[in-house]
Amino acid sequence: MSAQVEPGPVEPPAVVFARLADVPVEALDKLIEATQEVYNDLNKVHGHPYWGDLVFHQGAAMKALKEARTCLEGLRSEAIGARNTELGVTVTTAVVGGERFYAQTEDSKAELVEKVLRPPQPGASHLYVWDRPHQDPEAPGPYVQVRIVTDTENEVGVLNFTEESEDGEMTSWHTLNPEPSPEAPALPFDAGSTLKFPRNAVLPFRDLRAALDEFTRSGQRPEAVQWQPARWGDI
Repeated sequence: MSAQVEPGPVEPPAVVFARLADVPVEALDKLIEATQEVYNDLNKVHGHPYWGDLVFHQGAAMKALKEARTCLEGLRSEAIGARNTELGVTVTTAVVGGERFYAQTEDSKAELVEKVLRPPQPGASHLYVWDRPHQDPEAPGPYVQVRIVTDTENEVGVLNFTEESEDGEMTSWHTLNPEPSPEAPALPFDAGSTLKFPRNAVLPFRDLRAALDEFTRSGQRPEAVQWQPARWGDI
């Protein structure tokens, strides 16, 4: 009777996911660049009997390499998300002035909150909380977002919380000030937009900061402030 082989130590899933995330995307980028450069040489032999077939294969190679890169990037992104979930880590993504910023630690998340409260130029900023950086706005991403519009001079602003169900149904709320100021500004949905938030959605920075800090920790609609169903034009 053969001896039973004892199984070796089981790796924690987070370790396996971290290894899966280490896919050679950068190496593939270099290969794509080198294959693209081949086309410059092909132009030098335009008209040669082999030129057409060479161009065909170069184009097919470029298409395959780009598809492979998309798949590898997807694998890496999912592996990062799986690893972070195992470790209880969330990543906050801020979009301010068209640029994306990322934070994982409490201190860096607090810095992002200040960044969205005081954007360098007028316009809406956004916060997302996910198991990975929300890098590609065209790809499937987190189901919730917070839009932030502020008046930095008066240190007031509004939050708009939007949640999408798995069926694609969107639900949206604005902040609610139970004691709105008659001098509250009618803040636009975005820079130059004629769409206005209701004045009773405007809150001071201290309340917005508390809600956003909570959101970066929970990823859920904050309980630090009150909310109302989204509506427009009531200014």
